[in-house]
Amino acid sequence: MTEPIHIVGGGLAGAEAAWQAAEMGVPVVLHEMRPGTGTFAHRTDALAELVCSNSFRSDDDEQNAVGLLHWEMRAAGGLVIATADRHALPAGSALAIDREPFSAEITARLAAHPRVTIA
Repeated sequence: MTEPIHIVGGGLAGAEAAWQAAEMGVPVVLHEMRPGTGTFAHRTDALAELVCSNSFRSDDDEQNAVGLLHWEMRAAGGLVIATADRHALPAGSALAIDREPFSAEITARLAAHPRVTIA
């Protein structure tokens, strides 16, 4: 049996790292301080909560490096970008999202994954 990896922090990077490892068959323990310890910026207990903007910036993969990164994340089967796409709001060429449903879905998907334990 494979020993679990431990990921500290359930923000965007931690949530994505946990998802990718679990999808590769590696058990994951995702350590998140909330809801036990709150912060002045967070409003929910959800993972991957965006606190200062609802925008992932430009989604233009031909004219913008950030948009190219979005394309690469989609090609890699990223949980964060796929969830952002499902919760996109009209914002011109930017990828803006509805923050609370986005975070709620990330939390639910990771909590339901058979190889992820949220601690």
